[in-house]
Amino acid sequence: MLYPDFDELVQLRAKACMNKLEFKQKAKSPLTGDYLSSFRGQGMEFDEVRKYVIGDDIRKIDWRITARLGTPHIKLFKEDRQLNVLLCVDMNYTMRFGTRGTFKSVQAARCASLLGWYANNNSDAVGAYLFGDLAEKEVFFRPKRSKHSLWQMLKTLAKPSESVKNYYVPLSEPVEFLHKNIRAGSLVFIISDFINIDEAFSQALSYLARRCQVVLISVNDPADMDIPKAGNILFAANERQKLHIATDSDDGRKTYRQQWLDNRAKLDEIAVNLGIKIIAVRTDNDAYYDLLQGLK
Repeated sequence: MLYPDFDELVQLRAKACMNKLEFKQKAKSPLTGDYLSSFRGQGMEFDEVRKYVIGDDIRKIDWRITARLGTPHIKLFKEDRQLNVLLCVDMNYTMRFGTRGTFKSVQAARCASLLGWYANNNSDAVGAYLFGDLAEKEVFFRPKRSKHSLWQMLKTLAKPSESVKNYYVPLSEPVEFLHKNIRAGSLVFIISDFINIDEAFSQALSYLARRCQVVLISVNDPADMDIPKAGNILFAANERQKLHIATDSDDGRKTYRQQWLDNRAKLDEIAVNLGIKIIAVRTDNDAYYDLLQGLK
């Protein structure tokens, strides 16, 4: 199955309801404590005052406290405690690959669906940024608490690509977009195979991690790590980037695996330096089980 099945993505709601999973990652700022609930509230009841961080609404600055303490502070109201959950999903053509279980694109959509239903069940606002080999290259769904918005996101995830150009959107671009366009304190899940990471991605991620809680979900096929013996195989990223791998050669397979290990070490280093957690999901495993274990 190259593309996710929309009906399956909707039915994953039942699995999400089986375990009332709470997002317990530590908030960096501006939310304090653990994400033990959706922090939702009704009306404009005053909650607390905290320091201003880049991205906050300047209209909420408490000028009396700011003048007294000498640093900008803002007022928080109950409704501001609602958690915004953003699902950033890699839909590049490199995700349409799989040798065991299913394709990475399908597993990524399942992860996004489960996380979306978890958040929706908690009455949190769910948004998404889908990017890659799409006719529009990227689609942004602003965080909302409505099921209709989540359904539209799932439909886009399940829609076969109409692009004839094989768009490839580097990971740095959606991360930069989210940094500039989402509310500080949001919980962001970036779902990708992270095969192509570079300095631009690392830099953009560092900016986003200062304002939001970020979790990386790495979706990989066993053949991403170890390629089986299958003769000479041509891998093509585009017309100019092509690579021949002699899979019957021990040296060829070692070189292939070493490239994977080097890339993974680089991703781990970025995550450790930024205090970001990585959840590993395999195409030959149950996405629900891998997510449940990772989020716990």
